[in-house]
Amino acid sequence: MTWGLILFLAAVLSGCSAASTVANVETGSRKVAVFDGGQITQSEVQKQIDALARQSGLKEAPQPGSAQYKAAVSQVMPQLVDTKIAEAYAREHGISVSSGEVQKALENFKKQAGQQARQQFGTNLSDEEAFRQVLKGYGINESQARQQIRVGLLVRKVEDRVTGNVSPSEKQIKSYYEKNRAQFKVPERRCFSAIVFAPDKKKQKEQAEKVKGKLENGGDFAKLAKKYSQDPRSAKKGGKVGCVSEGQISLSALDKAIFSAKKGKVAGPVEVKNLGYYLIEVTKIEPGHTTPLEKVAPQIKQHLAQQERARAFQRWLEQQKKSRDVKYLPDYRPQGSTS
Repeated sequence: MTWGLILFLAAVLSGCSAASTVANVETGSRKVAVFDGGQITQSEVQKQIDALARQSGLKEAPQPGSAQYKAAVSQVMPQLVDTKIAEAYAREHGISVSSGEVQKALENFKKQAGQQARQQFGTNLSDEEAFRQVLKGYGINESQARQQIRVGLLVRKVEDRVTGNVSPSEKQIKSYYEKNRAQFKVPERRCFSAIVFAPDKKKQKEQAEKVKGKLENGGDFAKLAKKYSQDPRSAKKGGKVGCVSEGQISLSALDKAIFSAKKGKVAGPVEVKNLGYYLIEVTKIEPGHTTPLEKVAPQIKQHLAQQERARAFQRWLEQQKKSRDVKYLPDYRPQGSTS
């Protein structure tokens, strides 16, 4: 799950839980859609619209009567109806989610939030801190998050029940692979080491040139990196940084140097604005290639199965809407609906 998906879930799932009862608030408790086994109130729709506004970065949600509100309703209503129908089916067929299942999913959610924060944003946030930031960003607390996770797990269980086992054939897997070979191309990767000098212009550049001379005269890169490099993390490892594909490093000068250097030859000093001077040694080149079908077949099979499950579940939901006779107030009728 990507960081973007984590944020997306936090926003989209907001409002899926049942609306709390508010005394003497007629508009909030007004039914805007009803069906055999359930209903949707205006307050529930408003919660979804509020979440959509937060996701879109709006300072405030559109208000009833406005064109923006109608557009928001048309966007959130279909999903809300689908969720409510799934919840109704779950009640009728004894499908439930335990507190243990919610806790396990929550812990996994926190772990993924932390991993994505550290990998994509370079932070040192703990899993818990990253999770709190997600909640804060979308205006929900942990109790609400637990409820949203419960609903998500419940919908998934209903999907599992009504779609059954879906397994694409070997022919379908092979066909997908042939049509999408570009997806399985692995670009060339280069492993490199670096000796870093601070951006102190003349003095540091001269020092970099001096160390380069030592390297060209047979000096040991690892030993010189430990002695001269001003990047503590890589210096401890003898200058070893890691392996990257072209374009993966956002610093264009450094990226260009790495992918134009010859293996085993020292490149540089390369000046990187505000960061200093780099001496680069490419230690290994992993050629680009296309991953063979046998290695990616399980991944393709899962992908195709998920696609078919999603289509089957949507067909089931459309059938449920007809059989449950979903009816809407005029201003809340999704586009294309005639009820």
